[in-house]
Amino acid sequence: MSTPNEPKYYQHLELHMKNGEVVHVYEDYDIPVEDGIVGDFKKKKKKHIEWGDLFVGYVIPLDQISFIAITDVRQGF
Repeated sequence: MSTPNEPKYYQHLELHMKNGEVVHVYEDYDIPVEDGIVGDFKKKKKKHIEWGDLFVGYVIPLDQISFIAITDVRQGF
């Protein structure tokens, strides 16, 4: 886990939807896989994935995701 003086890293995920759309999402690189979006998708304990920030929030139904691709890790922006 990064400290306040260290740069923060995020992993880029592509959520490939059943309707052909691709949703681009970034989440903290430091969190364990089972606690992130991929873990939620694999466990299927939830009906949807929620994420966002102070201004915008998103909800994606898990049953509408075909697969998830982890494509990149980037330093915080």
